[in-house]
Amino acid sequence: MKITFVLPQYSEVPIGGYKVVYEYANYLVGSGRDITIVYPLQLKSIASNRSELNRLSWPRQQAAQLAYIIRKPKIDWYSLDDKIRLIKVRDLEAHRVPNADAIFATHWHTAAHVNEYSHKKGAKFYLVMDFPPWFGDKRDLEQTWRLPLKKVAISSWLAGLVRQSGAPKQDITAIPIAVNHDRFRVANSVLERPKRVIMLYSPNAYKRSGLGLSALLKCKAVVPNLEVTFFGPFRQRPTELPSWIEYYGGVSERQLIKLYNAASICLCSSALEGFALPPAEAMACGCAVATTDCGGNRDYAEHEKTALVSAPDDFTSLANNVLRLLSDEELRVKIALAGRDRIAEFTWEKSTQRLIEFLNRHS
Repeated sequence: MKITFVLPQYSEVPIGGYKVVYEYANYLVGSGRDITIVYPLQLKSIASNRSELNRLSWPRQQAAQLAYIIRKPKIDWYSLDDKIRLIKVRDLEAHRVPNADAIFATHWHTAAHVNEYSHKKGAKFYLVMDFPPWFGDKRDLEQTWRLPLKKVAISSWLAGLVRQSGAPKQDITAIPIAVNHDRFRVANSVLERPKRVIMLYSPNAYKRSGLGLSALLKCKAVVPNLEVTFFGPFRQRPTELPSWIEYYGGVSERQLIKLYNAASICLCSSALEGFALPPAEAMACGCAVATTDCGGNRDYAEHEKTALVSAPDDFTSLANNVLRLLSDEELRVKIALAGRDRIAEFTWEKSTQRLIEFLNRHS
Protein backbone atom coordinates (compact mmCIF):
# COMPACT_ATOMS: atom_id res chain seq x y z
CA MET A 1 0.00 0.00 0.00
CA LYS A 2 1.24 3.47 -0.95
CA ILE A 3 0.23 6.18 1.53
CA THR A 4 0.73 9.94 1.25
CA PHE A 5 0.61 12.38 4.17
CA VAL A 6 0.12 16.06 3.27
CA LEU A 7 1.52 18.49 5.84
CA PRO A 8 0.63 22.21 5.65
CA GLN A 9 4.24 23.38 5.28
CA TYR A 10 7.85 22.44 5.90
CA SER A 11 9.26 23.06 9.38
CA GLU A 12 12.68 22.46 10.90
CA VAL A 13 11.48 23.13 14.46
CA PRO A 14 9.54 20.63 16.59
CA ILE A 15 5.76 20.65 16.06
CA GLY A 16 3.48 18.23 17.87
CA GLY A 17 1.25 17.46 14.90
CA TYR A 18 4.26 16.76 12.70
CA LYS A 19 5.61 14.36 15.30
CA VAL A 20 2.32 12.44 15.14
CA VAL A 21 2.66 12.09 11.36
CA TYR A 22 6.31 11.08 11.66
CA GLU A 23 5.53 8.40 14.28
CA TYR A 24 2.81 6.92 12.09
CA ALA A 25 5.08 7.11 9.04
CA ASN A 26 7.87 5.23 10.82
CA TYR A 27 5.59 2.44 12.00
CA LEU A 28 3.78 2.17 8.66
CA VAL A 29 6.99 1.96 6.64
CA GLY A 30 8.25 -0.60 9.15
CA SER A 31 5.21 -2.76 8.37
CA GLY A 32 5.95 -2.69 4.65
CA ARG A 33 3.95 0.32 3.49
CA ASP A 34 5.35 2.84 1.01
CA ILE A 35 5.18 6.28 2.68
CA THR A 36 5.52 9.76 1.18
CA ILE A 37 5.26 13.05 3.09
CA VAL A 38 4.47 16.18 1.06
CA TYR A 39 5.38 19.73 2.13
CA PRO A 40 3.89 22.56 0.05
CA LEU A 41 5.58 25.94 -0.20
CA GLN A 42 2.23 27.71 -0.38
CA LEU A 43 -1.33 26.67 0.33
CA LYS A 44 -3.73 28.07 -2.25
CA SER A 45 -7.04 29.27 -0.93
CA ILE A 46 -9.76 27.11 -2.48
CA ALA A 47 -12.14 30.06 -2.30
CA SER A 48 -9.89 32.61 -4.01
CA ASN A 49 -7.90 30.20 -6.20
CA ARG A 50 -4.81 32.23 -5.30
CA SER A 51 -1.79 31.80 -3.08
CA GLU A 52 0.45 34.40 -1.47
CA LEU A 53 3.20 33.30 -3.83
CA ASN A 54 1.11 34.48 -6.81
CA ARG A 55 1.26 38.03 -5.51
CA LEU A 56 5.00 38.15 -6.18
CA SER A 57 6.47 39.10 -9.54
CA TRP A 58 7.20 36.17 -11.83
CA PRO A 59 11.01 36.25 -11.30
CA ARG A 60 10.56 36.42 -7.53
CA GLN A 61 8.07 33.53 -7.65
CA GLN A 62 10.59 31.42 -9.52
CA ALA A 63 13.41 32.35 -7.15
CA ALA A 64 11.31 31.55 -4.07
CA GLN A 65 10.18 28.25 -5.53
CA LEU A 66 13.71 27.20 -6.51
CA ALA A 67 15.20 28.18 -3.14
CA TYR A 68 12.53 26.16 -1.35
CA ILE A 69 12.64 23.01 -3.46
CA ILE A 70 16.41 22.84 -3.91
CA ARG A 71 16.98 22.58 -0.16
CA LYS A 72 16.27 18.99 0.79
CA PRO A 73 14.08 18.34 3.84
CA LYS A 74 16.19 17.77 6.94
CA ILE A 75 14.45 16.83 10.19
CA ASP A 76 17.09 17.07 12.92
CA TRP A 77 14.74 16.89 15.89
CA TYR A 78 13.16 13.55 14.99
CA SER A 79 14.59 10.27 13.64
CA LEU A 80 12.66 9.49 10.46
CA ASP A 81 13.17 6.18 8.70
CA ASP A 82 15.33 6.67 5.62
CA LYS A 83 12.80 4.74 3.52
CA ILE A 84 10.22 7.50 3.94
CA ARG A 85 10.09 9.79 0.92
CA LEU A 86 10.03 13.52 1.72
CA ILE A 87 9.13 15.90 -1.09
CA LYS A 88 8.72 19.66 -1.26
CA VAL A 89 6.25 21.05 -3.78
CA ARG A 90 5.35 24.54 -4.95
CA ASP A 91 1.70 24.05 -4.04
CA LEU A 92 -0.86 21.27 -3.73
CA GLU A 93 -2.00 21.17 -7.34
CA ALA A 94 -2.90 17.56 -8.09
CA HIS A 95 -0.08 16.96 -10.59
CA ARG A 96 2.51 17.77 -7.90
CA VAL A 97 1.20 15.09 -5.51
CA PRO A 98 2.09 11.43 -6.17
CA ASN A 99 -0.53 8.82 -6.94
CA ALA A 100 -1.16 6.42 -4.06
CA ASP A 101 -3.61 3.99 -2.51
CA ALA A 102 -4.48 6.37 0.35
CA ILE A 103 -3.87 10.04 1.10
CA PHE A 104 -4.16 11.88 4.41
CA ALA A 105 -4.92 15.53 4.99
CA THR A 106 -3.25 16.41 8.29
CA HIS A 107 -4.48 19.97 8.79
CA TRP A 108 -7.66 21.87 8.05
CA HIS A 109 -5.83 23.92 5.42
CA THR A 110 -4.94 20.76 3.50
CA ALA A 111 -8.31 18.99 3.82
CA ALA A 112 -10.02 20.95 1.03
CA HIS A 113 -7.14 20.20 -1.35
CA VAL A 114 -7.24 16.47 -0.61
CA ASN A 115 -11.01 16.50 -1.05
CA GLU A 116 -10.61 17.85 -4.60
CA TYR A 117 -8.20 15.16 -5.79
CA SER A 118 -9.21 12.32 -8.10
CA HIS A 119 -9.21 8.69 -7.07
CA LYS A 120 -5.69 8.37 -8.52
CA LYS A 121 -4.29 10.03 -5.38
CA GLY A 122 -5.87 7.31 -3.25
CA ALA A 123 -8.74 6.87 -0.82
CA LYS A 124 -9.17 10.13 1.07
CA PHE A 125 -8.55 10.42 4.80
CA TYR A 126 -8.24 13.24 7.30
CA LEU A 127 -6.04 12.96 10.39
CA VAL A 128 -7.88 15.44 12.62
CA MET A 129 -5.59 17.26 15.04
CA ASP A 130 -6.90 20.84 14.77
CA PHE A 131 -9.60 22.47 16.85
CA PRO A 132 -11.19 25.93 17.30
CA PRO A 133 -10.56 28.68 18.15
CA TRP A 134 -6.75 28.78 18.02
CA PHE A 135 -6.35 26.80 14.81
CA GLY A 136 -8.92 28.69 12.80
CA ASP A 137 -12.48 29.94 12.76
CA LYS A 138 -14.94 27.42 14.19
CA ARG A 139 -17.14 27.52 11.08
CA ASP A 140 -14.20 27.00 8.72
CA LEU A 141 -12.83 24.10 10.74
CA GLU A 142 -16.19 22.39 11.06
CA GLN A 143 -16.76 22.78 7.32
CA THR A 144 -13.61 20.72 6.70
CA TRP A 145 -14.79 18.13 9.24
CA ARG A 146 -17.98 17.66 7.21
CA LEU A 147 -16.08 17.00 3.96
CA PRO A 148 -16.53 13.46 2.59
CA LEU A 149 -13.18 12.29 3.97
CA LYS A 150 -12.75 9.38 6.36
CA LYS A 151 -11.63 10.98 9.59
CA VAL A 152 -9.24 9.76 12.29
CA ALA A 153 -9.28 11.95 15.40
CA ILE A 154 -6.24 11.76 17.69
CA SER A 155 -8.32 11.66 20.90
CA SER A 156 -11.80 10.65 22.04
CA TRP A 157 -12.60 14.27 22.97
CA LEU A 158 -11.66 15.55 19.52
CA ALA A 159 -13.71 12.82 17.82
CA GLY A 160 -16.68 14.07 19.86
CA LEU A 161 -16.20 17.61 18.53
CA VAL A 162 -16.12 16.30 14.96
CA ARG A 163 -19.38 14.38 15.51
CA GLN A 164 -21.02 17.46 17.05
CA SER A 165 -20.13 19.44 13.92
CA GLY A 166 -22.54 17.29 11.90
CA ALA A 167 -20.03 14.98 10.24
CA PRO A 168 -21.50 11.50 9.58
CA LYS A 169 -20.72 9.20 12.51
CA GLN A 170 -19.70 6.34 10.23
CA ASP A 171 -16.93 8.51 8.75
CA ILE A 172 -15.25 9.16 12.12
CA THR A 173 -13.11 7.05 14.38
CA ALA A 174 -11.11 7.97 17.47
CA ILE A 175 -7.60 6.52 17.58
CA PRO A 176 -5.77 8.14 20.50
CA ILE A 177 -2.14 8.68 19.68
CA ALA A 178 0.64 7.28 21.80
CA VAL A 179 4.11 7.45 23.27
CA ASN A 180 7.16 5.60 22.02
CA HIS A 181 8.03 3.61 25.13
CA ASP A 182 11.31 2.34 23.72
CA ARG A 183 12.54 5.92 24.00
CA PHE A 184 10.33 7.66 26.56
CA ARG A 185 10.84 5.58 29.69
CA VAL A 186 11.99 5.84 33.29
CA ALA A 187 15.79 6.10 33.44
CA ASN A 188 16.05 7.69 36.91
CA SER A 189 14.18 6.27 39.89
CA VAL A 190 10.81 7.90 40.48
CA LEU A 191 11.53 7.76 44.22
CA GLU A 192 14.67 9.89 44.14
CA ARG A 193 14.00 13.05 42.20
CA PRO A 194 14.58 16.71 43.05
CA LYS A 195 11.84 19.28 43.50
CA ARG A 196 11.98 20.16 39.83
CA VAL A 197 9.07 21.02 37.52
CA ILE A 198 9.31 20.78 33.74
CA MET A 199 7.01 22.57 31.30
CA LEU A 200 6.75 23.29 27.58
CA TYR A 201 7.06 27.06 27.08
CA SER A 202 5.46 28.06 23.81
CA PRO A 203 4.37 31.34 22.18
CA ASN A 204 1.15 29.69 20.95
CA ALA A 205 -1.82 31.29 22.70
CA TYR A 206 -3.66 28.04 23.42
CA LYS A 207 -0.63 26.70 25.35
CA ARG A 208 -1.08 29.56 27.85
CA SER A 209 2.53 29.38 28.98
CA GLY A 210 2.08 32.66 30.82
CA LEU A 211 -0.47 31.00 33.07
CA GLY A 212 1.94 28.17 33.79
CA LEU A 213 4.71 30.64 34.57
CA SER A 214 2.43 32.57 36.96
CA ALA A 215 1.54 29.32 38.76
CA LEU A 216 5.22 28.48 39.16
CA LEU A 217 6.03 31.95 40.48
CA LYS A 218 3.44 31.33 43.19
CA CYS A 219 4.97 27.93 43.90
CA LYS A 220 8.49 29.42 44.10
CA ALA A 221 7.32 31.84 46.79
CA VAL A 222 6.13 28.89 48.90
CA VAL A 223 8.96 26.47 48.02
CA PRO A 224 12.16 28.56 47.70
CA ASN A 225 14.31 25.60 46.64
CA LEU A 226 11.99 24.82 43.70
CA GLU A 227 13.83 24.16 40.43
CA VAL A 228 12.13 24.70 37.08
CA THR A 229 13.04 23.64 33.54
CA PHE A 230 11.32 25.03 30.47
CA PHE A 231 11.82 23.73 26.96
CA GLY A 232 10.48 25.22 23.75
CA PRO A 233 10.58 25.19 19.98
CA PHE A 234 12.93 28.17 19.64
CA ARG A 235 16.58 28.25 20.62
CA GLN A 236 16.60 31.82 21.95
CA ARG A 237 15.66 32.18 25.61
CA PRO A 238 12.43 34.19 26.12
CA THR A 239 13.34 37.52 27.73
CA GLU A 240 10.46 37.41 30.21
CA LEU A 241 11.74 34.35 32.07
CA PRO A 242 13.30 34.89 35.51
CA SER A 243 16.94 33.84 35.83
CA TRP A 244 16.19 30.92 38.18
CA ILE A 245 14.31 29.07 35.41
CA GLU A 246 16.45 26.96 33.08
CA TYR A 247 15.47 27.14 29.42
CA TYR A 248 16.32 24.67 26.65
CA GLY A 249 15.28 25.60 23.13
CA GLY A 250 14.98 23.36 20.10
CA VAL A 251 15.91 20.26 22.09
CA SER A 252 16.39 16.91 20.44
CA GLU A 253 14.25 13.99 21.54
CA ARG A 254 17.20 12.48 23.39
CA GLN A 255 17.75 15.70 25.32
CA LEU A 256 14.05 15.96 26.12
CA ILE A 257 13.97 12.46 27.60
CA LYS A 258 16.89 13.39 29.87
CA LEU A 259 15.08 16.54 30.98
CA TYR A 260 11.91 14.60 31.81
CA ASN A 261 13.92 12.08 33.82
CA ALA A 262 15.61 14.88 35.75
CA ALA A 263 12.24 16.31 36.85
CA SER A 264 9.69 15.06 39.36
CA ILE A 265 6.66 17.01 38.09
CA CYS A 266 5.38 18.04 34.67
CA LEU A 267 3.08 21.05 34.38
CA CYS A 268 0.63 21.55 31.49
CA SER A 269 -1.32 24.82 31.42
CA SER A 270 -3.01 24.54 28.00
CA ALA A 271 -6.57 25.69 27.35
CA LEU A 272 -7.18 23.02 24.69
CA GLU A 273 -5.09 20.21 23.24
CA GLY A 274 -5.87 17.56 20.65
CA PHE A 275 -4.06 15.03 22.85
CA ALA A 276 -1.22 16.84 24.71
CA LEU A 277 1.94 14.86 24.00
CA PRO A 278 4.42 16.54 26.41
CA PRO A 279 2.62 15.53 29.64
CA ALA A 280 2.01 12.04 28.20
CA GLU A 281 5.71 11.65 27.40
CA ALA A 282 6.64 13.04 30.81
CA MET A 283 4.34 10.45 32.43
CA ALA A 284 6.18 7.69 30.59
CA CYS A 285 9.45 9.07 32.00
CA GLY A 286 8.15 9.01 35.59
CA CYS A 287 6.93 12.58 36.14
CA ALA A 288 3.80 13.24 38.17
CA VAL A 289 1.55 15.44 36.03
CA ALA A 290 -0.36 18.53 37.12
CA THR A 291 -2.51 19.67 34.20
CA THR A 292 -5.49 21.63 33.09
CA ASP A 293 -8.46 19.75 31.68
CA CYS A 294 -7.59 20.57 28.07
CA GLY A 295 -9.80 18.00 26.35
CA GLY A 296 -7.49 15.62 24.53
CA ASN A 297 -5.69 14.58 27.71
CA ARG A 298 -8.87 13.02 29.13
CA ASP A 299 -7.84 9.72 27.54
CA TYR A 300 -5.01 9.37 30.07
CA ALA A 301 -5.20 12.13 32.73
CA GLU A 302 -7.68 11.12 35.47
CA HIS A 303 -7.89 13.45 38.47
CA GLU A 304 -6.42 12.12 41.72
CA LYS A 305 -5.52 8.85 39.98
CA THR A 306 -3.09 9.34 37.10
CA ALA A 307 -2.71 13.14 37.36
CA LEU A 308 -3.92 16.17 39.28
CA VAL A 309 -6.34 17.98 36.98
CA SER A 310 -7.78 21.50 37.29
CA ALA A 311 -10.29 23.47 35.24
CA PRO A 312 -8.67 25.34 32.33
CA ASP A 313 -9.18 28.78 33.88
CA ASP A 314 -8.63 27.85 37.54
CA PHE A 315 -5.19 29.33 38.15
CA THR A 316 -5.38 28.79 41.90
CA SER A 317 -6.13 25.07 41.60
CA LEU A 318 -3.36 24.59 39.05
CA ALA A 319 -0.78 26.18 41.35
CA ASN A 320 -2.13 24.33 44.38
CA ASN A 321 -1.92 21.00 42.57
CA VAL A 322 1.76 21.61 41.88
CA LEU A 323 2.26 22.57 45.53
CA ARG A 324 0.51 19.37 46.65
CA LEU A 325 2.91 17.29 44.60
CA LEU A 326 5.89 19.27 45.90
CA SER A 327 4.89 18.93 49.54
CA ASP A 328 3.48 15.38 49.61
CA GLU A 329 6.12 12.92 48.45
CA GLU A 330 3.84 9.93 48.88
CA LEU A 331 1.19 11.54 46.66
CA ARG A 332 3.76 12.50 44.03
CA VAL A 333 5.12 8.96 43.78
CA LYS A 334 1.62 7.47 43.74
CA ILE A 335 0.51 9.77 40.90
CA ALA A 336 3.77 9.27 38.99
CA LEU A 337 3.59 5.47 39.10
CA ALA A 338 -0.11 5.35 38.25
CA GLY A 339 0.45 7.77 35.37
CA ARG A 340 3.33 5.69 34.06
CA ASP A 341 1.17 2.55 34.14
CA ARG A 342 -1.77 4.29 32.41
CA ILE A 343 0.27 5.82 29.60
CA ALA A 344 1.97 2.45 29.02
CA GLU A 345 -1.37 1.35 27.52
CA PHE A 346 -0.92 3.91 24.72
CA THR A 347 1.55 2.46 22.22
CA TRP A 348 2.26 3.35 18.61
CA GLU A 349 2.02 -0.31 17.73
CA LYS A 350 -1.61 -0.38 18.88
CA SER A 351 -2.48 2.96 17.30
CA THR A 352 -0.86 2.02 13.99
CA GLN A 353 -2.63 -1.34 13.90
CA ARG A 354 -5.98 0.40 14.43
CA LEU A 355 -5.09 2.91 11.71
CA ILE A 356 -4.25 0.08 9.29
CA GLU A 357 -7.56 -1.62 10.05
CA PHE A 358 -9.40 1.67 9.37
CA LEU A 359 -7.45 2.11 6.13
CA ASN A 360 -8.29 -1.40 4.99
CA ARG A 361 -12.00 -0.89 5.66
CA HIS A 362 -12.18 2.33 3.66
CA SER A 363 -9.61 1.93 0.87
